[in-house]
Amino acid sequence: MRFSFVSLHIAIFLTLCVTGCSNDRHHAAAEPVADLSSLMRDYRAMPDSLRQDAVSRCLPEVTAFMKVVSGDTVSDSLLEAWSASPVVLRFTAAVDSVFPSQEFLQADLGYILSAARDEGLDLPHRRYAAVTYGRPEAVLFVDSVMLVALNHFLGSDFPGYGHWPLYRRQEKRPENLPYALSEAIIATRYPYEASPGQATLLSRMLYEGALAKAKLATVPDATVNAVLGYDKDEYAMLVEREGELWRQLVSSGLLYDTSHLSSERFNAPSPAVNVLASAWPARVGRFVGVQIVDSYLEHNPGTTLAQLLSPDFYNSPQALERSAYKAR
Repeated sequence: MRFSFVSLHIAIFLTLCVTGCSNDRHHAAAEPVADLSSLMRDYRAMPDSLRQDAVSRCLPEVTAFMKVVSGDTVSDSLLEAWSASPVVLRFTAAVDSVFPSQEFLQADLGYILSAARDEGLDLPHRRYAAVTYGRPEAVLFVDSVMLVALNHFLGSDFPGYGHWPLYRRQEKRPENLPYALSEAIIATRYPYEASPGQATLLSRMLYEGALAKAKLATVPDATVNAVLGYDKDEYAMLVEREGELWRQLVSSGLLYDTSHLSSERFNAPSPAVNVLASAWPARVGRFVGVQIVDSYLEHNPGTTLAQLLSPDFYNSPQALERSAYKAR
């Protein structure tokens, strides 16, 4: 059986594909999210008539999801098989426990999108779906659909994450979901772009700093340490030793290094980063980038987020000088 759109004028309200609702928790309209995680949980037990209507209500999202998990088009047999898959059976109960409804996901998405547009960021129109799958990406874009894998945010102590190192498990907390949403939405629209000669460690740090500022402006109740992925003690230590960190970076001669290895070393998740003889928390490139961007904004008022996220800013040889950055 292959699905096509059918009449949506039925009396039964299905909650499997969640539509937007009014929620003023973050003072923004909630964004509609298709709850495919629940749809896959319940699909085997649904009669054929309800199956077809449920899929029809969110066909673009289901189509994108099946393209990812099966590489095929939507069919009843594939959906039923996925509903009985080990991934669904393993994770769905935990997803239901941590995310009993999509209310907060909808509210956070609505806030992020509204705040980003208020900041002048040009975001494309997309559809959104909450899913459970076995892929490594927490957020995945397929065609015009953004898939949010809730099973990536079940808590650092979730047994299913036991094979991952601690620094990776720390990313899997439910409170990190809004930050992951914001980063994925903004970084996909404004990716890091630099030619081989421009892609210095400094350029990447400036971009990461700009992206962090965008998350700070668009995530409800965001904190700087959470945006950067640090606990309060780690962040306080970095603030206290900012001058030492900057001097070590300069002394290392890596600021204008163009190797991909240096860029990843200072900006990608890892247990720690070594600079000269000192060990620092991971992703210190983001921390330094934020400090430089803050100084740039102070000395160049009126600079927009879109300008900071442009290659014209982070690839500019004058960006550091114009920031007048002086580490404390």
